[in-house]
Amino acid sequence: MILTTMNLYEEDQMTGGIINSAKQKGTLKEYQTVIAVGDTVRNIKVGDMVNINPTRYAQFKHKKGSLNDGIVQDNPVVNYNFKTVEVDGKELLVLYDQDINFVIEESEEVEEPTPSALIHPSNDIIIP
Repeated sequence: MILTTMNLYEEDQMTGGIINSAKQKGTLKEYQTVIAVGDTVRNIKVGDMVNINPTRYAQFKHKKGSLNDGIVQDNPVVNYNFKTVEVDGKELLVLYDQDINFVIEESEEVEEPTPSALIHPSNDIIIP
């Protein structure tokens, strides 16, 4: 077993680019710091920063599908049910080796650039 921090996003995050991804305030960050490691865990030590894989803890709930253009669409709603424990007043994640994607060897905190605004041309018609 592995105990890690349970760091959450403190505010909504939006990363730009071709594919935009949003992280909502209060959701679990994908990178956590290892607090304690069990005897059977290999290649992970206290203080390591790890990328976690939450898929094992996903719970899928489905709303009734809707008919849209002749295609029935199912609307999955995902919820995660992590095992946690409280130590010294802090909530920690209880994970297993298979819940870790990789250990981060080096990291550097980089400030996200502010997204640039799109410039829309005016609709003015100029007649010479």
